[in-house]
Amino acid sequence: MIDDELRQLGELKLDRSLERLESDIWRRLAVRSQHRAAVRRRASLQSVVMIFALFGSVAIGITASRSHAPTRGQSMLALGLELTPSSLLLGSTP
Repeated sequence: MIDDELRQLGELKLDRSLERLESDIWRRLAVRSQHRAAVRRRASLQSVVMIFALFGSVAIGITASRSHAPTRGQSMLALGLELTPSSLLLGSTP
């Protein structure tokens, strides 16, 4: 398999003329430049989308937190505080 490929490469005629070398180089540079420009555009678009998503989620979170009724000053973790063993033993409620 690799021997066949090596043999085929050995049978190829090499184009040692430099007539098309400059145009090939410029063509390859243009392709790379286009690719880099596309990557830059894609990255900037992705960053804009991420910024909008971040600001949108912050705005929705702030709106949702303001629309709820204020709590009694307890945290969400203290909802069952009156049922803790220490308060039941002492007979006190918070």
